Amino acid sequence: MNSRNNLAYDPLYSPEQPEQQVKTHSNVRIKVSKKTQSNQKHANAVGLVKLVLLATFAFVVLFRGVMITDRSAIVNQKAEEYQNLVTTNEKLQFEIDRSLDLDNVEYIARNELGMRRAEKYQTIYINIEQTDYVEKYVKNKFNPLETLKLSAGNLLAYLD
Repeated sequence: MNSRNNLAYDPLYSPEQPEQQVKTHSNVRIKVSKKTQSNQKHANAVGLVKLVLLATFAFVVLFRGVMITDRSAIVNQKAEEYQNLVTTNEKLQFEIDRSLDLDNVEYIARNELGMRRAEKYQTIYINIEQTDYVEKYVKNKFNPLETLKLSAGNLLAYLD
């Protein structure tokens, strides 16, 4: 009694002759066609294409992640450089403000430049107070020839 259903155990089955009918038992007949093999190859090709598309999609997603990480690292580096420049700028501004201190200016003038304060006889006071005033003058009477001459002169000056 042979109760195996797998054709690999059947001594009468031959894979070299797929179109022929193979007799396994007296009342069971199996027919293998090339159409089934063609469908299997097509299914394998479709599976391979799907696998390649999935791998490509995964690569694109990972590549975008790497690019985002690189760009954020560059942004962080630039922000750090900016903070360093701001700190340096503040230090330099403090040095400039300190050097413009009147006591410091006087110290440099006396010790490094050999200057001294002015004596009383060297001091000159100037009155800069000015009063507002308006001068009014009368133009000559209307002269058409003079007006034409001035207009022509202005036109020539404009064209040059």
